[in-house]
Amino acid sequence: MPVTDQAFLDYIAAHPGTGREDIRKNVAPEVSETTMWRTLRRLTDEDKLEMVGKARATGYTIAGSAVVRAYLQTPYNRRAPKMYNKEFLDNYIPDRTFYLSEPDREQLHEAGQPAGPPLPAGTYARRILERLLVDLAWASSRMEGNTYNILETEQLIRFGEEATGKDRKEAVMILNHKEAIQYLVDNLGDIGITRQDICNIHALLSDGLLIDPAMAGRLRRLPAGITHSSYTPLNDEFEIEEEFIIIIEKAAAITDPFEQSFFLIVHIPYLQAFDDVNKRTSRVTSNIPLLKADLAPMSFITMDDGAYIDALIGMYELNNVSLLREVYIDAYLASAENYKTLRAEVGTPEKAAVAYRDFVREAVRRCVLEWTSFNADNVMNMATEAEIPEEDRQQVVEYVGAQFRGLHEGNAIRFKLKPEDLVDIVRE
Repeated sequence: MPVTDQAFLDYIAAHPGTGREDIRKNVAPEVSETTMWRTLRRLTDEDKLEMVGKARATGYTIAGSAVVRAYLQTPYNRRAPKMYNKEFLDNYIPDRTFYLSEPDREQLHEAGQPAGPPLPAGTYARRILERLLVDLAWASSRMEGNTYNILETEQLIRFGEEATGKDRKEAVMILNHKEAIQYLVDNLGDIGITRQDICNIHALLSDGLLIDPAMAGRLRRLPAGITHSSYTPLNDEFEIEEEFIIIIEKAAAITDPFEQSFFLIVHIPYLQAFDDVNKRTSRVTSNIPLLKADLAPMSFITMDDGAYIDALIGMYELNNVSLLREVYIDAYLASAENYKTLRAEVGTPEKAAVAYRDFVREAVRRCVLEWTSFNADNVMNMATEAEIPEEDRQQVVEYVGAQFRGLHEGNAIRFKLKPEDLVDIVRE
C-alpha cells in the first residue's frame, strides 16, 4: 500500500524538526531516497511543511496553519491544560513584530483601496454605512449562534421588525451591533484605539445581554473559561487590568491598519478582557483602523465560522496565529471585493441621507399620509422642532422634497408606505 501524504504529516507533527532519514525509517522504509526527497519537497512547495536547519542538520516541521489543524485533531479534553501566557503579548513589539507578513499587508492594502478619486476623510465610511450595518451585524451575530438570516436582519435593522419564532435576545444582539457600528462611524474622526472607546463599544454590544448590567463596558472581575478548549484565561482582575493596558498601548502604536486590526482580533479574545462579548468586541473594534484609513471594512460576512473558532483555539492553546491569519485574509479579500463593487456603483449620498435618515423617512411619511403633497414650510417646521442644525435644514428640506417626488409603488417600502398610500398624493 502506498504511503499517503497524511502519514508523513502525522509523523512530522509528532516529531517536529525530524530529518529525512528518520522520516524514511519510521514512515516509508520501502520508499527510495529519491521518491522520499520529491515527496518532502512537494509538501514543502505546497506550504504543508517547512524546512529547518541546513545541510545534514536539515529537518522538517508542519508549516503554519497545518500545525493548528494537526493539533486540533486531538479532542480538547485530551489536550494538556494551557494557561494565559504573558510572553505572547510581551514579545510583540509594534512595527517590529508582525503577525501579517509584508506581502500579506501589501495584498490587503491593494484589495482595500477605494476605487475612483480620493474622498474626504470619513466620507467612505458614511457612504457604506447602511450596507455595513446589515452585513457586519448579521455576520458577527451569526458567528455567535444567532439564527436570524440576512434578510430578517435587514428588516430588523431598517424597520425594527423582529422575526417571528425567534428568541428576543437574538434581536437585541443584532440591534446592539447596529448601535456599536453606528457609534463607530458617527464618531470616526474622534474615535481611536483607547480604553474608553473599546469599553464603549463593548457596552453597546452587550447592552441587555449580561446578567449584571454593570458588567457592560467594564473589565472582567470573575473567572472565565473557554468552551471546548483547554485554555484558561487570567483570573486576577488586577492582572487583567495590567494586560488590557498593554494591549491598548501596543495596538495604538501599530502603524499599519491591517496589522492593528488583526492584533485586536487576536488579543482581546485571548485576554478575555470582559465577562462576555469579547469576540464581538474584537470584530467591531478591528474595523476602527480600517475605516479611519478609508479602507474597505471587514464585514466577516464570508468568514467560515468553524475555521474561525478552530483558529481562535489554536491561538488560545498554542499562541499560533497562522490559521487565524489565513482565515482573516481570505475573509477580508472577499469582503473588500463586495465593498469595491458598491463603491463603483453608488454615488456619494447627501448628508441628509446619512445623518438625518430617520427624520427624512418620517417627513416623507407625513407628506404622503397627512398632507398628500410636499410642503416645504411644513417640513421646515418639522426640521426646526427636531432641532436639526440651522445650517443643514434647507438641504434636508430639499432632500425630503426629492424623495417625495421620486416615490412610486416599487420604492414606497423604504418609508414604510404601501402602494395604495400613494394614490391621492399630489406631485408638483
